[in-house]
Amino acid sequence: MINMKQIPFLFKIFFITFLLNFLLLNHAYSQDIKDENDFTNAENAEEKRIKWGTEEFKLELIKEMSTANIALFINEHLKTIKEPSRIYYKFTKESTREDNFVGNVVLNIVKVDEDNSKHITFRYLKGRNKVRFPPQIGAKGNPVFMLFFERDARDMQRLTGGNALFFRSRIRHTIAATDVKEVEFEFQNRMIKGKEISFQPFLETKLKNRVSRYKTKKFLVTMSDDIPGYIFKIETFIKDLENPDDMVQEKLEFQGIRTNKQLREEYKKRKDES
Repeated sequence: MINMKQIPFLFKIFFITFLLNFLLLNHAYSQDIKDENDFTNAENAEEKRIKWGTEEFKLELIKEMSTANIALFINEHLKTIKEPSRIYYKFTKESTREDNFVGNVVLNIVKVDEDNSKHITFRYLKGRNKVRFPPQIGAKGNPVFMLFFERDARDMQRLTGGNALFFRSRIRHTIAATDVKEVEFEFQNRMIKGKEISFQPFLETKLKNRVSRYKTKKFLVTMSDDIPGYIFKIETFIKDLENPDDMVQEKLEFQGIRTNKQLREEYKKRKDES
């Protein structure tokens, strides 16, 4: 039986515990809000894109840049976006080995400079699937494909015990030797002309047993000038050669774009209606 004299003391312990948990949660939430507008440690977007796509040793291997390299690392994907906006994508994972999930990816164009380059922050999934990426400044290309490849390389490292640098390097090298093809795809009940890049970075690589199931891993990138931000869809597909029922498929797909002005107007309308 609890002594009545102990109640104030127990209440203090309970209150302090509750307060600490509240402060920790509030700090985490505040940190997320702060991160969206903090460019202190921002990366130069175009320098990062050049490192991904046009390293000197790679240019020695190919006399001319592949059309895939030009499409991803040279073209200015964000040129039609003239004001602060948010680009929305849906991420889907289907796997026979891990939990399936659906999440959201948001590119937040916070500022547009006079040369039409952008300051961008990212929200890449949530919860245990969340990936933090530093903000970027001076962006003219859409970095979402690099974020997808970067997460993929990290995930391959987690699943295989291999080195993310190796997986990242194979993706880069294969893109450097890949060309685009003209395609048509459907979006919002209309057919759109676009381009497609298809490559298998590990097909010609000797892989150890624990990585061999990824040998046939295929990447597919679909793009179009008619899509804000240029990138329409990125997909990866794995099918184990020894076990046909073992598969993993991941997809990032464009959902739409809203200017900050539109978002403010929509928020005001919802607030007035409620």
